[in-house]
Amino acid sequence: MISVLDEHGFAMSKKFGQNFLLPLSIREKIVSQMGTIEGRSIFEIGPGLGAITSVMLGKGAFVRAFEIDHGFAQILRNEAFADEERFSLVEGDALKTLFKETERPDLIVGNLPYNVGSLIIGDIIERGLLPERMVFTLQKEVVERMCAREGGKEYSSFSVLSQLDYDVSYSFTIARTAFYPQPNVDSAVVVMKKKADSVIEKGEREKFFLLLRTLFSQRRKTIKNNLGRIIQDRDQLKEVLEKAGIDEKERAENLSLKDIVRLMRCY
Repeated sequence: MISVLDEHGFAMSKKFGQNFLLPLSIREKIVSQMGTIEGRSIFEIGPGLGAITSVMLGKGAFVRAFEIDHGFAQILRNEAFADEERFSLVEGDALKTLFKETERPDLIVGNLPYNVGSLIIGDIIERGLLPERMVFTLQKEVVERMCAREGGKEYSSFSVLSQLDYDVSYSFTIARTAFYPQPNVDSAVVVMKKKADSVIEKGEREKFFLLLRTLFSQRRKTIKNNLGRIIQDRDQLKEVLEKAGIDEKERAENLSLKDIVRLMRCY
C-alpha cells in the first residue's frame, strides 16, 4: 500500500484524517466481525485504497464505497476494482452522499477518520439508516464512549445514542503501529448489532433526540436545570420528574437509556 501511495505521489491529507490499516490479518479479523457476507450489500465508508474492500469482495459481498479523496477514488474506480461487478463507488463527503442513497444496505463498515467518526455514526442513527449490523474502526476512546454505561466517566449522550437501536460491543484493540502513517493514539473495533425490537416508536425519535441533547447540554448541571430549557413551567417540570421517578438533583450521566425513554414519555 505504501508503494502505491508513493507511485501516485499521494500525500496524506490531515484534513481527512487519513490513516491506512496495513496488516492483512487485522483486516480479515475486522471483516469476520460482520458475519457471513456472501451476497450481502455493504456500504463502506472511507475505503482509502481498498484494503478492506478487497477482503469483502473476496468473500462474495456487494460493496458500495464512499470515498472523499478524489485521488483515491480514481485508483479505486480505474485500477483497483475497475473490472469488479460487485463494486461501486460514490465520490464525495459521506456525511452528504450517504443519505442520498435509495438503497438500504445490509451492513455498514468503515475505518472512520478520527475527526468525523462520531458525527457519521450519529447521523446514521438520527437519520434512521439503521442496517442490521455496523462494524467500525475508530479511535479507542470513541469506542469506549460508545460502549459506556450510566455512572461511568466515559458515559455521554453519544453513548446513549449509540445504544438506542443497537447492542454495542468493544471487539478488539488495534495498536497505532498497525497504521500508516502512525497516529498518536490506538484504535479499536466496535460492533453494532441492531436490536430485535426498537426501544422507542418511530414517531418518538425527534422528541427523544431533543431531550437527549438537552439533558447532556451542560454536564455539571442537574437534570432539573437542563430540562428547564424545554419545560419552562416549574410546576410542570416538577410533575414530569415525579411522574418519571427521577430525582431533580440527579445528573444526566447517571440516567440509563430506559430512564431517558421513560422521562420522554412523561411530558
